[in-house]
Amino acid sequence: MVGAIMAEYAAWMFIHGRRLRRKLKEAGAISEGTAKTILELGLSSREIRTLKRNVAIGKVKEITDEKGEKRYYVTQ
Repeated sequence: MVGAIMAEYAAWMFIHGRRLRRKLKEAGAISEGTAKTILELGLSSREIRTLKRNVAIGKVKEITDEKGEKRYYVTQ
């Protein structure tokens, strides 16, 4: 039972991560020069949590610009 719940949770995390990365690509955040802030991307609180998970596992890159704002992009 616990294994099935964990498998379902992992599947949801995979789906949300893929949607988030697609959203970054559609916004043009595909390099350091085109990286976007959370506000520019218009992310929901769930998407922000997913973004942080994707940064932690290396699927999304995080940089800090000259103003000290965090920007995010996905590599192709």
